[in-house]
Amino acid sequence: DGAYGNVRRMQKELHGNRVIATDLANPDFVAMARSFGVAADRVQTPDALKAAVAAAAERRKPCLIEVPVGDMPSPWRFLDMPRIRG
Repeated sequence: DGAYGNVRRMQKELHGNRVIATDLANPDFVAMARSFGVAADRVQTPDALKAAVAAAAERRKPCLIEVPVGDMPSPWRFLDMPRIRG
Protein backbone atom coordinates (compact mmCIF):
# COMPACT_ATOMS: atom_id res chain seq x y z
CA ASP A 1 0.00 0.00 0.00
CA GLY A 2 3.03 2.29 -0.23
CA ALA A 3 2.84 3.17 3.46
CA TYR A 4 2.98 2.00 7.02
CA GLY A 5 -0.72 1.31 6.58
CA ASN A 6 -1.68 0.36 10.13
CA VAL A 7 0.13 3.38 11.54
CA ARG A 8 -1.50 5.70 8.97
CA ARG A 9 -4.97 4.31 9.72
CA MET A 10 -4.44 4.74 13.47
CA GLN A 11 -3.24 8.32 12.99
CA LYS A 12 -6.35 9.09 10.94
CA GLU A 13 -8.72 7.44 13.41
CA LEU A 14 -7.12 8.55 16.68
CA HIS A 15 -5.61 11.91 15.79
CA GLY A 16 -8.17 13.69 13.67
CA ASN A 17 -6.80 12.65 10.27
CA ARG A 18 -3.40 14.19 11.04
CA VAL A 19 -0.87 11.95 9.33
CA ILE A 20 2.92 12.15 9.53
CA ALA A 21 5.82 9.94 8.44
CA THR A 22 3.77 7.02 7.11
CA ASP A 23 4.24 7.20 3.33
CA LEU A 24 6.90 5.03 1.73
CA ALA A 25 8.71 5.45 -1.56
CA ASN A 26 9.08 1.86 -2.70
CA PRO A 27 11.60 0.85 -5.34
CA ASP A 28 10.51 -0.73 -8.61
CA PHE A 29 10.42 -4.29 -7.27
CA VAL A 30 9.91 -5.83 -10.72
CA ALA A 31 12.97 -4.05 -12.16
CA MET A 32 14.99 -4.97 -9.08
CA ALA A 33 14.07 -8.65 -9.35
CA ARG A 34 14.84 -8.72 -13.06
CA SER A 35 18.23 -7.09 -12.43
CA PHE A 36 19.08 -10.17 -10.36
CA GLY A 37 17.87 -12.55 -13.06
CA VAL A 38 14.56 -13.34 -11.35
CA ALA A 39 11.38 -13.50 -13.42
CA ALA A 40 8.98 -10.79 -12.27
CA ASP A 41 5.54 -9.41 -13.09
CA ARG A 42 3.32 -6.63 -11.76
CA VAL A 43 -0.40 -7.38 -11.89
CA GLN A 44 -3.47 -5.25 -11.21
CA THR A 45 -6.44 -7.64 -11.43
CA PRO A 46 -7.42 -11.03 -10.01
CA ASP A 47 -7.37 -12.56 -13.52
CA ALA A 48 -3.87 -11.22 -14.16
CA LEU A 49 -2.75 -12.60 -10.79
CA LYS A 50 -4.15 -16.02 -11.64
CA ALA A 51 -2.26 -16.03 -14.95
CA ALA A 52 0.97 -14.81 -13.29
CA VAL A 53 0.81 -17.51 -10.60
CA ALA A 54 0.23 -20.19 -13.27
CA ALA A 55 3.20 -18.90 -15.29
CA ALA A 56 5.38 -18.80 -12.17
CA ALA A 57 4.45 -22.40 -11.32
CA GLU A 58 5.44 -23.51 -14.82
CA ARG A 59 8.85 -21.80 -14.55
CA ARG A 60 9.73 -23.82 -11.43
CA LYS A 61 12.26 -21.12 -10.48
CA PRO A 62 12.14 -18.14 -8.14
CA CYS A 63 9.65 -15.53 -9.31
CA LEU A 64 8.31 -12.26 -7.97
CA ILE A 65 4.72 -11.15 -8.48
CA GLU A 66 3.95 -7.62 -7.30
CA VAL A 67 0.33 -6.81 -6.54
CA PRO A 68 -0.09 -3.11 -5.67
CA VAL A 69 -2.90 -2.51 -3.19
CA GLY A 70 -4.68 0.46 -1.69
CA ASP A 71 -5.52 1.07 1.95
CA MET A 72 -6.01 -2.17 3.82
CA PRO A 73 -8.79 -2.78 6.36
CA SER A 74 -7.91 -2.90 10.04
CA PRO A 75 -6.74 -6.36 11.16
CA TRP A 76 -7.57 -5.77 14.83
CA ARG A 77 -11.06 -7.23 14.76
CA PHE A 78 -9.46 -10.53 13.73
CA LEU A 79 -6.49 -10.34 16.08
CA ASP A 80 -8.24 -9.07 19.20
CA MET A 81 -11.12 -11.52 19.31
CA PRO A 82 -13.59 -11.45 22.23
CA ARG A 83 -13.56 -14.27 24.75
CA ILE A 84 -16.16 -16.90 24.04
CA ARG A 85 -15.77 -19.00 27.19
CA GLY A 86 -14.67 -18.35 30.73
